[in-house]
Amino acid sequence: MSPLILEPESWLYRKFSQLIEDADFVFFAGLPGVGKSLLLQQMTLMALAAGRRVTLLQWDVARQTFETPRYPLSDGATHPLVIRATGLWLRRALVDWDARAKRPADMLIGEAPLNGGRFIEIARQIADEAEALLSDARTQFLIPVPSLPIRALIEARRGRSIAEPQHENEAHDAPPDLLRALWLDVYRVGVALGLAPATTSDAPYSPAVYQAVYRHLLQHRQAQVLPIGEPLQPTASVYDQAAPLPMLRATAAQAESILADLETSMRPEAAIAAAGTWYHV
Repeated sequence: MSPLILEPESWLYRKFSQLIEDADFVFFAGLPGVGKSLLLQQMTLMALAAGRRVTLLQWDVARQTFETPRYPLSDGATHPLVIRATGLWLRRALVDWDARAKRPADMLIGEAPLNGGRFIEIARQIADEAEALLSDARTQFLIPVPSLPIRALIEARRGRSIAEPQHENEAHDAPPDLLRALWLDVYRVGVALGLAPATTSDAPYSPAVYQAVYRHLLQHRQAQVLPIGEPLQPTASVYDQAAPLPMLRATAAQAESILADLETSMRPEAAIAAAGTWYHV
């Protein structure tokens, strides 16, 4: 069992305490390697201690139901049609979960990577039942933005945890070279949006550019930046929870139905082409 490492007098503890009291949905938005999993774990521990019943949402769990022999992982990359289908499912799933939830106990805490279109649908304004829920004050998006030294520390820890995992999930985390590649993808989005200067060389991680891009992605949502300038020292795996918790995920029938609808309206080639503008919100 992982312990709570946030100090009660810290601003992060106070921020989480307020969110646990006021919010029913909290999504940690950002790339791998910015501390989302650790922060999600810590908020979950605090929410359980406060008497809330927590359901978790994680991209790597949710997408698996949509991966079929038609659209398997390819060199570790998720097919754009699977990314699209998973996001469409999530909007409906949040409405259904909200209808089943018992107030004030139930709370959903999740990760929303957004990069590459992963769950980007919940950032977009769409005229459906989910929109009122997603734009409501009780749905909060948190953007962890590590400083340069903290980002370097996270990358170093990631290399060690992959080499010597304390939890089976750690062996499948994005390695440092992939973290770098994902950051460069976000930087290129920043350039396309006019939020970062074009460069002919690899751009080093920039907290300012990173924050600006994710602020853009979440411009239609209740979003707050979490500047992470001090290291958090986990004493166990970030994937350890106090107890097994329910996960929000599609059934096989739901996944197949959404994929079939997409295949009728959009050829896989079109989905691949559309993936290049995933950041349009």
